[in-house]
Amino acid sequence: MTEEVESARTRILQAAVQLFADEGYKLASVRRICEAAHVNVAMVNYYFHSKEELHLAAFDHARALARASAADVAAASARAQLPPVEQLRLAIEALVSDMLRSGSASLFSRLVARELIEPTAAIHKLAERNVRPQHALFTSLIRAVVGDAMPADVVQKCVFSVIGQAVFYARSRIVHELVAPEMTYDEAGIASIARHVSQFSLAALEGLRRQFDDVQVNA
Repeated sequence: MTEEVESARTRILQAAVQLFADEGYKLASVRRICEAAHVNVAMVNYYFHSKEELHLAAFDHARALARASAADVAAASARAQLPPVEQLRLAIEALVSDMLRSGSASLFSRLVARELIEPTAAIHKLAERNVRPQHALFTSLIRAVVGDAMPADVVQKCVFSVIGQAVFYARSRIVHELVAPEMTYDEAGIASIARHVSQFSLAALEGLRRQFDDVQVNA
């Protein structure tokens, strides 16, 4: 009986993660999730109490399915004592790749990207669990690259610019298909986009670093 209960709960989570990632919180109705999971609607209330709580549980489930995240990659590169620029490059490429890949490994990043664009009532809880830690990670990585001269508010804009590029590519694929059909989203294409975002970001950060270092020297 316990195995049957766990199986039903897992099926609900799997269906919810996929529909929330593909269609967003509003369009992914509890009824459609239950139809995809082959359970009746009462099961969602039984296991999760509400659609909002199911949404939060879906994030946790998707996180468990994820490949190495930007945080995992950053931690590994820090242990390897790589230079700050290399740590940031690897973290950016991991973030972009996770958001663009298809399959279960990408669901967590896709859910985060959708939440950033289409916030739900759960945004504050999701921010504490997922968004704030990622934001803090990139703040730390960028600060290590640009040094102390850059003001904190500029560092924050840099963080949003880096993450914003990843979110844009993840959520604007239909636009790319219309205006840049040569852009592909197979493994090679995703790797190319990830490299571009990291190179573009690092070049911009280097330019800003020099600008603020010069200001400090001349002050």
